[in-house]
Amino acid sequence: MSSDRHKIMIIDDHPIIHDGLKTLLTSEADLEISSTASSSEEALQTIQKSIPDIAIIDLSLGATDGTILIMQLKKSYPELRILVYTMSEEKLFADRTAAAGADGYVMKTSPPVVLKKAIRTILSGDIYFSPETKRRILKKKSGQNESPRTPLDILSNREMDIFKLIGQGLDTISISSRLAISRNTVDTHRINIKNKMELPNGKALDRLAYEVIQKGKLPK
Repeated sequence: MSSDRHKIMIIDDHPIIHDGLKTLLTSEADLEISSTASSSEEALQTIQKSIPDIAIIDLSLGATDGTILIMQLKKSYPELRILVYTMSEEKLFADRTAAAGADGYVMKTSPPVVLKKAIRTILSGDIYFSPETKRRILKKKSGQNESPRTPLDILSNREMDIFKLIGQGLDTISISSRLAISRNTVDTHRINIKNKMELPNGKALDRLAYEVIQKGKLPK
């Protein structure tokens, strides 16, 4: 491997993504996959051995919130560039990941050329988000705080994780298993989400989550 190639770490709990990105990126003269990890724990251990130039991170990492991992990595390795590569809608999660320290956001449904452009843009020192998201990020960095865009902005990262899983049709038991937390904890989060969103009951929460996550309709 040439020393002038940028080292990339892939953090995703799906092996097929590891293989796909290796195939896509190792043919690039200036890029190389230096390490991979399937969980936050593995990522934090692996990165100590060989710090990459950029980490490509999925937001869904089993029981761990990818946003928390971004914060942990940025705290320990402030020079590390981070690109979120996920199926989660950018308009729902990009602002959160940017606040955590991410430098860019690409949906997994995007063409390969978009991913390559995002990687090189971030490695050059710029950020890579949609124009609207980038505008908000730059305004916040300049101290111009905006009011929340939607009621979803007042949810915590963990509440947003659970809201997403509700929208995907998972029940309390399934969410508990997916996130490795108790059913009581899931129920407590559901109540908190419902109250924050000023919804009358759990069924209204289920309907709203479905509309947002499955159809991309942001609440007003």
